[in-house]
Amino acid sequence: MIRELFFNQSSDSVCAFTTERGAVDRFDPYSGFNCCDYTGDTSQHVAECRAELCHRLGISDNDLLTARQVHSANVAVIDHGILQSDANDRRERLYGFDALVTNIPGIAVGVFTADCVPMLFADMRAGVVAAAHAGWKGTAYHIATATVDEMLHLGASVEDIQVIFGPSICQSCFEVGDEVVDMFERHGLPIGEIMERNHTTGKAHIDLVGANTYLLLEKGIRALNICDPGLCTKCNHEKFFSARRLGINSGRQLNGVFIR
Repeated sequence: MIRELFFNQSSDSVCAFTTERGAVDRFDPYSGFNCCDYTGDTSQHVAECRAELCHRLGISDNDLLTARQVHSANVAVIDHGILQSDANDRRERLYGFDALVTNIPGIAVGVFTADCVPMLFADMRAGVVAAAHAGWKGTAYHIATATVDEMLHLGASVEDIQVIFGPSICQSCFEVGDEVVDMFERHGLPIGEIMERNHTTGKAHIDLVGANTYLLLEKGIRALNICDPGLCTKCNHEKFFSARRLGINSGRQLNGVFIR
């Protein structure tokens, strides 16, 4: 149900995690553990899952921050102003963001994914953490770079930022149209390094984790500070929600990080 993720240089001061589906009814696209409240699941099921997650993490529901994601490169900084707002105001203020950054201890920032790439960041020395959601659009718009920039504004340094990828679709499973290939090229991503074509179908397959790794390295993040556990959502759809397997009206993983 909850899988802890470990940075290459982990510390007891920071907790990174992703959720797993748990017990699954393969005919129900929301079956299992789902904390996402805007993809069609019942509010009761979402609330129960979210309460269980917070209980296991040892935080209050008010201290778990997520946004209404729209496949952008928009990054929100979670400050005391947002924390002091009521639920409705907070929901409005966090609409349209795909990454959250904070330097407030005890506040978990998280993103929802079901094939897209979740990235969790931590500068343990500066006490700054972030969570980012990178689908193909967010990747092309360089959300990885934008997230690092906001962390730097809060006092983080590229030398100390650790990054771990959560479960996402692998290159073999991620078939895309040539319009996606063209968009990646227009936005400066190295198609020759991150794209392969299926010899039978001729279709392009893009390595989203590889594309975001390239952006992180270009930004100055050290290779030894980037960790990819290699968990494919579509290959493991009984363990993880996969939109390509289940459709977009299905549950999502919640990937988060916080300073203890």
